[in-house]
Amino acid sequence: MKIYFAALVIALVVACSSDHQTKQLENDQMQKISDGAYLLSQVTITENGETTVQLRDQIKIYTQGKFMFAFDNESTGDMDVGAGNATWVNGIMVEEPLVNHDGPLSGLSFDITIEPTEAGFDQVLHGMKYDDGRVLETMVEVWNRASGEPSPYDGLWKLETRHTDNPELTNFTETKMIGGGHFIILQSALFKGEKIRNFGFGTFVVKSGGRVLESGMVGSWEGYSDWTTEVKFEMIDENHMTQSFSFGGQLVTQNYVRM
Repeated sequence: MKIYFAALVIALVVACSSDHQTKQLENDQMQKISDGAYLLSQVTITENGETTVQLRDQIKIYTQGKFMFAFDNESTGDMDVGAGNATWVNGIMVEEPLVNHDGPLSGLSFDITIEPTEAGFDQVLHGMKYDDGRVLETMVEVWNRASGEPSPYDGLWKLETRHTDNPELTNFTETKMIGGGHFIILQSALFKGEKIRNFGFGTFVVKSGGRVLESGMVGSWEGYSDWTTEVKFEMIDENHMTQSFSFGGQLVTQNYVRM
């Protein structure tokens, strides 16, 4: 009996370990499948039994266990930007926001059902609550994968230091996401003592010698959709990166740490 019991315990331990490894492998595979940049095709909202379909220019990037999204929210008249951790747990995407357009976040977690499609994925949210008390029954977002290649600079980055000769711009902060041949930036600062916020996203094409061509698609700056600039990137180590570019005839250097 002792021998039988010991064998049974070993078998159960091996089975549990194997099951855990299988789930971890599935989660890792799902993570790799989701990595990339996606553009919103449409969003279907059901509220108070009524269904509406909305169209908007919105991007979402998943890479290396992180996410970031951005769009100009016409319903609020303000930007809507957020970023944080993204982890597959038993087939459910768990997103933990770390920052949004209002500043740092903590203690939040959202379980999101993601259904892969040929073009990308559908994202389904149930019971989403707004600050004004509204509760949506369901919101289904249809996302299409955008063309683009991964780069050595992919990841979610937080600005550490910024070097420029513009004394009128202070308290500058920036979160930047790079992945799937695209980028998203969220900035805040004081300009002549007045707080300003900006966001933008676009394509990210790596050239030779650490040169990258960034082209704006949507942003809060005037003429951003026609804006293109060459940026010099350098990886200091695995978790630190620097970029430099010319703006208004001045050289701007920004140093980042991986979030």
